[in-house]
Amino acid sequence: MTILALFFVVQTGWADDVNSSVSLTEYYATANDKGGNELRMALFDVIKGHTSIGYKQLGTIMQWSDTENADGQNVIDIYSDCTYTTSGPITWGNAASVGGAMNREHTVPQSWFDEDEPMKSDAFHVYPSDCKANNNRSAYLYGEFSGNGTSNSSGKCKETGKLSTGNSNSIASYTYENQTYTPTATWSGRVYEPADEYKGDLARSYFYMATRYADKCATWSGGAFSTARNGLGVYTAELMLKWHRLDPVSEKELIRNEVIYGNPQYNKSSKKQGNRNPFIDYPELVEYIWGDKQELTITLTALDSPYANEQPLPDGIESIGGERMAAKKMLVNGQLIILVDGKKYTLMGQPIQ
Repeated sequence: MTILALFFVVQTGWADDVNSSVSLTEYYATANDKGGNELRMALFDVIKGHTSIGYKQLGTIMQWSDTENADGQNVIDIYSDCTYTTSGPITWGNAASVGGAMNREHTVPQSWFDEDEPMKSDAFHVYPSDCKANNNRSAYLYGEFSGNGTSNSSGKCKETGKLSTGNSNSIASYTYENQTYTPTATWSGRVYEPADEYKGDLARSYFYMATRYADKCATWSGGAFSTARNGLGVYTAELMLKWHRLDPVSEKELIRNEVIYGNPQYNKSSKKQGNRNPFIDYPELVEYIWGDKQELTITLTALDSPYANEQPLPDGIESIGGERMAAKKMLVNGQLIILVDGKKYTLMGQPIQ
């Protein structure tokens, strides 16, 4: 039995905790006991039919979904280190240099789905970004590459992503949970590689899109979506699985998920979609659809969620020295930990020094 199995978890309002505004086990109840593509389709049934806020209203919801801690002022840009602030709905413009204006970045480019709704206005895959950096990404696939890339800079700030100059791109090997993975798919074409900080965010946006639009995404152009890997092309599936694994869910994503869903604690506007990103709520779902657990089925109560009030209690909880120990689950620098009596442990129960 791990140390975690000895903990009695009591949520006590830690300042940095983010709580889900809905019971996730109830929200996803119809997806229980499913795996693989059957799980994806069950999640599709849960999150489809959301309220489309409309393309012109994206700046209204992004004032809260894409500012620091939903403060409504300090905008988070996924493509540059430029400083943008707002006092109301985020506004859009055009600029010849980095730092001049912001635009709406469709992580799945509009041209791939012919600018159709509700994809065009789906806030889960649209982010504010620097206009010049946005133009550099254009409609290229996300990818990884070695060698030369192009990015923009000015006297104000710089683009943090880069566009490959070559057309032959592979995905580097990586280690995750003590196992080495060597992706084999390549992409023959230029690709855009964002900063490491946002790779996991973008991966979970793509997993969302392959699920929310499971009934149509295989027909989109661009090369990222197909029937090959449960809605994704082979290269994109391997890439996004890597990015998801190496860049875990952050507090920023938890808040963004709540804003788009419509939690008034963070969303101070009247705009909301009323659906959620399952892969922020339960990151391990990715493994059951695109990863190493596709042949298995999920038990929702056994899955861990980054939300502080969604910690599952293991079976057979025992006391320590005859007393139940109070514990808190919290995010520290993007890592989910358990805090017990001032000591930190991983979710598997290993002490953190």
